[in-house]
Amino acid sequence: MLSKEENERFTRVGPGTIGGKLFRHYWQPIAPKQMLVEKRVMPVRLYGEDLVLFLDESGRMGLVGERCAHRLVKLECGFTNKDGIRCPYHGWTYDGEGRCVDQPGEPAGSTFKDKIRIPAYPVQELAGIVFAYLGPKDKPVPLLPRWNRLVWDNCYRVIAYAIVPCNWLQCMENTPDVMHTMYLHGEYAERWLREHGAADGDASIALAQGFARQIIKHDYGPHKYGLHRAWFIEGQSQKNDTWTSSAPLVFPNTHVTSGSGRHDFGWRIPIDDTHTMQFVLRSFRPGNGVEIPPQKVIPYYEMPVRDEKGNFLSLDTVNGQDFMAWTMQGEIMDRTQERLGDSDRGVIAYRQLLREQLARVEAGQEPINVFHDEAQNECIDLPVPWDRGHAWGFDKDGSYKRGAVTASDRLPPAIAEEIEDLYVEAARRKNLLVGAK
Repeated sequence: MLSKEENERFTRVGPGTIGGKLFRHYWQPIAPKQMLVEKRVMPVRLYGEDLVLFLDESGRMGLVGERCAHRLVKLECGFTNKDGIRCPYHGWTYDGEGRCVDQPGEPAGSTFKDKIRIPAYPVQELAGIVFAYLGPKDKPVPLLPRWNRLVWDNCYRVIAYAIVPCNWLQCMENTPDVMHTMYLHGEYAERWLREHGAADGDASIALAQGFARQIIKHDYGPHKYGLHRAWFIEGQSQKNDTWTSSAPLVFPNTHVTSGSGRHDFGWRIPIDDTHTMQFVLRSFRPGNGVEIPPQKVIPYYEMPVRDEKGNFLSLDTVNGQDFMAWTMQGEIMDRTQERLGDSDRGVIAYRQLLREQLARVEAGQEPINVFHDEAQNECIDLPVPWDRGHAWGFDKDGSYKRGAVTASDRLPPAIAEEIEDLYVEAARRKNLLVGAK
């Protein structure tokens, strides 16, 4: 358990908190780029700060304070032009640096606009994702990390996101809690699926049964980029699996999973103390010589959490099962009341890592995973295990049954079909396609 004081220290992320200072050292996703292209102007909330993201008619992105400096109208109501974002009330216009570049109605030759500036933060795009950095103004802006999943060639990418009504830490502590997979995604999922009409032979049942396989051992420790995680599952061979080639937890808030050519790289981003954005880049690499056409647009979709009556919508999905568990702990879990056992070694190790990095920030040092060296940042390699202990894609013998790689997702049907076609083709090339046309 934690003391009340340390629980507050770990969970609070607003302005002036030590947690907020920690997160402001990092680039974080704030939107799919395609969503911004469609909306042009959209409100963003990050670490308890309200902002507006925009794409101007010159193709430049900007992230600025939410209100016009003139009469404090919210800029999410505005529109863009070639110079930036324009307030709808009196036309004051701001560029991506927060500078006022136009003030209709002021006298010709007036320099008043040159004195006006609103908050602004750097934004960049990578892998179809808009990232923002809200760090200190008095220090060099670090590089946007180029993790290997973000820069791979020949893969099909999809972005999924959800707004989860609870604190970021109970979402993130899911990642070093390996044991939950056997029960939440295994036993519970199979029971729920069968009660709602699923039957033997369904991809969702096969996936749940895979998750339910016995975890024989699991281990945690320091890692260059965060926390080492390894788990050995019944049926694995200890070769390119989650024991011999496991994926670390990337500090502070990124989970990494891989298996059978499907790779998830996801962030648990603090919107404020009681809301988290689950943001996942899913990359599909079926292999077997299948060439994937370059994607002009990275598609995105929203993962459902609750309906208007407060019911959970997607307990047939892995993410939906997680959302239920996280939110049912309350907006901010009271860790003074919990009781941890040996199976919680990963959670305990992650909290120690968080404790250490908060202390570094308090001492005026940078936490880990803040990069300034271009050469180091060209492509940051993370392990890529193939055998994750169950079939979420290709089976153990390399065979494939249509529907396996997109099972337990709420992907838009057209996107799911495109991904399935790639895996079917990969299996055909090896004559290992099972029961599908």
